[in-house]
Amino acid sequence: MKKVVIVGSGVVGLFCAVRLRIAGAQVTLLEAEAEHPSPFGPIASAAAAGMLAVLDAVPSPHEQLAIESLKLWRELRPGAEWADGVRFDGGVHVRANADDAQNFFRNAQRLGLDVSALNAGQARKRLGLSKKLENAIFVGDEGTADPQRVLTGLAMQARAMGVVIEYHRDVENVTQSAVMTHDNRVYEGDAVVLAPGVWATEKLMRAAPALKHVQPAKGHVVAVETDATLGPNLHAPDFYMVRRREDVVIGATMEPGRYDRRVDESKVDALLDAARAFLPGEVKAEGRAWAGIRPMSPDGWPVVGPSGDVFVAAGHSRNGWLLAPLTAEIISAYVFSREIEPAWAALAPSRFEAS
Repeated sequence: MKKVVIVGSGVVGLFCAVRLRIAGAQVTLLEAEAEHPSPFGPIASAAAAGMLAVLDAVPSPHEQLAIESLKLWRELRPGAEWADGVRFDGGVHVRANADDAQNFFRNAQRLGLDVSALNAGQARKRLGLSKKLENAIFVGDEGTADPQRVLTGLAMQARAMGVVIEYHRDVENVTQSAVMTHDNRVYEGDAVVLAPGVWATEKLMRAAPALKHVQPAKGHVVAVETDATLGPNLHAPDFYMVRRREDVVIGATMEPGRYDRRVDESKVDALLDAARAFLPGEVKAEGRAWAGIRPMSPDGWPVVGPSGDVFVAAGHSRNGWLLAPLTAEIISAYVFSREIEPAWAALAPSRFEAS
């Protein structure tokens, strides 16, 4: 039986652990932080809004991968320990003008997505809001994952399958076949997978040079109250709004190069002002705000595959939640030396390591 050691228990690391266990590996998952992640902590997955949105404003060379990963979310959800933390209610995208809306609609059609143009009344009804929204497009192929519930459920699922998860295990160094922690423990394996988010040390970067290309971007998320029960995700010009299991949040700012997680009240106020201006009288501050640090790659798409003597799954940028199941599929294929599809190979670290 192949032994695999994974570093990092965010949504990517947990999905990789589950997928590798399904494939027959003996898996150990190491995490430097505590067992129950908080949005106020360093794990980017816990601080995220959890949107599963496949459609960008402009075409992308990797857009089919986003669609493929959403399909995996749908396939994996039934019966999973985290099933009640995921919904597929779609998203309403409000575009700047009629031409922009038409282009967005045509792009969604080109990709074969479930899409429809909404008039102002239909958009209001679909969202459960009072304001009539012009230039709105509904995308049915979109969802939401509640970070706290799904992370907890994934850990439960992994453990039930026999994955060993050890928390408070801060990794000091790795080799091709072993992971060493700061408390002098050694975990040996036939393969090592690094999914550290943006928190890779110099030693980890020496083991996996691709991690040097992962840079931080700070983003604020703010909890709000709404009179109506929001259905689909709302993508407005200056903010998004998402209903999760127990709250509604708006986000998100983008501050490249920032590692600090201190909440900037001016950023919070700007998000609230944008939401209040767009939906007058329908959005109120709930009192909580936090900042997460996204792991950004140079092109905004994840770095997945071999780097140095190990495998990496990092740099997911805004799409860590959406692309986590597909990332796990790709990592499993690499670990078990299966054929790598060309679209998957396009995410390999080698696209940056030559630069």
